[in-house]
Amino acid sequence: MINQSNAKGLKGISRAVLIAVITFVLSIAIFATTAFAGLASQYNVEIVVDNNDAIVITTNETEPIEILAQANITLADSDKLDISQFNSGEGGTIKIDKLNSINVEFDSVINTYSVYEDTVGEALESLGIELNNDTKMNYELTDPVVDGMVITIKSAKSVTLTADGKDTKYAIYQGTVKDLLELAQITLGKDDYTKPSLDTQLEADMKVTVYRVEYKTVTETETVKYKTTTVKKSSMNEGTEKVVTEGVNGEDQVTYNVKYVNGKEENRTETERVTVKEPVNKVVNVGTKKVSSGSSTVKSNGVTSKNGYTVGQKISGRYTHYCACGKCGSGSGVTASGKRVYNGMSNPYYVACNWLPMGSVIKVNGQNYTVVDRGGSGLSTVGRIDIFTPEGHAACYRYGTGSCSIEIVRLGW
Repeated sequence: MINQSNAKGLKGISRAVLIAVITFVLSIAIFATTAFAGLASQYNVEIVVDNNDAIVITTNETEPIEILAQANITLADSDKLDISQFNSGEGGTIKIDKLNSINVEFDSVINTYSVYEDTVGEALESLGIELNNDTKMNYELTDPVVDGMVITIKSAKSVTLTADGKDTKYAIYQGTVKDLLELAQITLGKDDYTKPSLDTQLEADMKVTVYRVEYKTVTETETVKYKTTTVKKSSMNEGTEKVVTEGVNGEDQVTYNVKYVNGKEENRTETERVTVKEPVNKVVNVGTKKVSSGSSTVKSNGVTSKNGYTVGQKISGRYTHYCACGKCGSGSGVTASGKRVYNGMSNPYYVACNWLPMGSVIKVNGQNYTVVDRGGSGLSTVGRIDIFTPEGHAACYRYGTGSCSIEIVRLGW
């Protein structure tokens, strides 16, 4: 016979055990489900850096940067990331191209370039450096690019580029001048130009020059020269003059637009002129009163002989004519003695010669002339004179040259 109270107690215990068992089983099931779910979310990703051996990593990350961080790979700002063959959550390949610095030595000149290419051949091709059968190089085209490497190229042909004060030789002789500038990483400003022009085809041993053009505004203070004004005075003898007003130079402030080519001034254009100080013109009174040239009016200075010549001496001579224009002399209008002459004045009866003292008076074919000027070596010959002709240059040709008789009337002033 079963005790009623004991049977009731066993029944309660069985229910508790059953609940515990069920709870344990459910816990195991949940754990197994979570574990399997975690394993199911992981996948494999292949990482390739510069086409070197691949790294395979198992991950449950979905972002490429996080996957690279898991693989202890840090991207530089210049690195290129290729995820075209990667699918988030599924797998694939992540490619990284690093920017490497290479040095190319050509004809003892080293240029530095930055490239993403993986082999020497690919790098040279990207730089437009073409090789031929004459080329010798210290690397094979299939060798991998290594940061900082020096590639030495020896070739029988080259192109020389002159830019920014530097001459550089390049192992490129195909393409255009524009291609050469791109290779050299040279940018032209809006006014810059090249010789030959950008579309010119490159040839072996060609020389290309870059001309940098810049414009600057320059302001300078310039001297304004005074002018000389002559006033004819009938009260003054011919050949005499008097300065009434001294000339004073003025000043202008001038602004120019100046064009510089490779640092040297090529031309300038005046854009503004401001007068700072007005010039004061020189005023000279010039005598026009005719002085008699007759021998009776020649004042004696008491000298009867000088330098081997005597008053009254007669000489056979030869004459030419000159005027006050620039063709006959300096065109300044001032003789060697200081006497002023100009075309159109009344005839002062002046001659030039080198063999008589200045101020001497000679009678030429019966007409008195005063020696007030010098000339070339031809006028050093005794008897050789050059007669001033105020009628101008055409009259000099009209009067021509010829022989004459000369008598010394006075020696010196």
